Amino acid sequence: MASKVPEKQQQEEDNEEAGTSSGAYSILNTAGGSPRNAKSHRLFCLSPGVDGEEDEAGPLPVQYPSYLGALTGREKVALYCDDLLKDCKAEDANEAVSKYLLAKLKMKEKWLGVWKTNPELFFVNSEEIPIPYVGVLVKVTCKLPKNPSANFKVSVSVAEPFSSNIANIPRQLVDEVLQEMDLCVPLLEVYPVEGQDSIVFDIAKALEVVRFFYDFLWRDWDDDENSETYAALIEERIKMAHGPLTPRILKRRKGHRTDGKPVTYIVSKTMTETVKEISTDVVFQQHDNLNVALDNCYSGDNVLIFPGEYKAASLSMLTEDIIIKGVGRPEEVVIVSEPAHENFVVSRAQNVKLMNVTLIQQGTVDGIIVVESGHTVLENCVLKCEGTGICVLAGASLTVKNSEITGAQGAGIELYPGSTAMLEDNKIHHCSNFRTSDPSRGSFGAINIKVLPAPKLKMKNNHIYSNNGYGVTIVKPSEQLCATADGKVECAAAGDGEDSISKLMQELSLEINSNTLEDNTKDISIVN
Repeated sequence: MASKVPEKQQQEEDNEEAGTSSGAYSILNTAGGSPRNAKSHRLFCLSPGVDGEEDEAGPLPVQYPSYLGALTGREKVALYCDDLLKDCKAEDANEAVSKYLLAKLKMKEKWLGVWKTNPELFFVNSEEIPIPYVGVLVKVTCKLPKNPSANFKVSVSVAEPFSSNIANIPRQLVDEVLQEMDLCVPLLEVYPVEGQDSIVFDIAKALEVVRFFYDFLWRDWDDDENSETYAALIEERIKMAHGPLTPRILKRRKGHRTDGKPVTYIVSKTMTETVKEISTDVVFQQHDNLNVALDNCYSGDNVLIFPGEYKAASLSMLTEDIIIKGVGRPEEVVIVSEPAHENFVVSRAQNVKLMNVTLIQQGTVDGIIVVESGHTVLENCVLKCEGTGICVLAGASLTVKNSEITGAQGAGIELYPGSTAMLEDNKIHHCSNFRTSDPSRGSFGAINIKVLPAPKLKMKNNHIYSNNGYGVTIVKPSEQLCATADGKVECAAAGDGEDSISKLMQELSLEINSNTLEDNTKDISIVN
């Protein structure tokens, strides 16, 4: 059944326009990325029609079932390493993936699918809306461009009957948004629906294969990998991936308890000494399993973890506004990732806080912490990374105080377009440790900022040192980000990008003055 969005009392107009883009967008965010293609942000107002009623959108049809979810790990290795990538070099992987996808797409030009996009494209206050994406049934016309890639756009129009996962979304608003996007959306944001022929089913499988490659297997620094070891590296990443290939956050947000009384969960290896730490007027439960405590949490609850070493797969599905606090020094309360899972800590909670704990990443594919949406706070924590550091996705916020981040292969903190971070009194060191034959490429160091639009970063009294790269890097958008669907470059959009980078550089220069950077290649740098 389709969800309904609450009505707003006021509607405003936003006349600010931004250039459209195509080509290089983050495939990681195909259903939840920033709305780069929109020419304006909209305030979404739902109000009754003239007669007090509006036709509601019908429910979305069923998508094709997961193809990869039915494969064993060995079969996935054969698919990616033997069939898709074969013996290609890392630098040729994108071309190989595109070739694989286009071979399927050229078999059929028109088909039906669900376009899934970020709610920010329709709602200004999208963080208040408990839906991961806006989905609309569309008719797809897939005409291959002269120089296609896996990221190219396809022409779409709203299919009949009008169908969406939001019952009361106005048809007119959907039409207007698509018109602003020139009726073109990124191919990987479209999911074919059941009831079509076997060719469309093959297209659905190919799209899933490509999404998984860029979501879980590809890394920004892969172009620097040795061609003789690249297939083996992909094989290892496949082995680390585990579970159904669906969006990270599968849990529904429960919110606060109906009685309004929060619960404090005590997690301890022993049943003694802990109760005396709790006030007598607090409702509490005691567990020796951190997973059980997290699974039972509602918003407003607290989780107190006493000294010991723990594992908790449920940290990868944080949806409630809770506080997770270690009792004692961070080195005494240790949480280790599960190597069989692709994620360690992933949050979509509006406000979640971790305090006084050490996180040790072992084998997980994704960042040690991924803030998908909402606000995540770290205080007095130690993060010992093995793969990527903290990733703050579009529209999400991060606050880190009195903490330590070390050991990341890439940047210690990665800020995606439109994200926000406040860093104070932290140590970020010995990051950007991946192998590279060219020290000038991919040396993202401590903090990596991806634009456009530029993230907001505030820094104070941080010690950034001994990173294999720069203290702070700004990843400049490639020329593809300024290209339109017809291949022409819009100079205005490119100019806006340069202005944003210049402004960000000036702001960072001021921020850096209150921080200590040493033993890095350079304080601030722009990389392509």
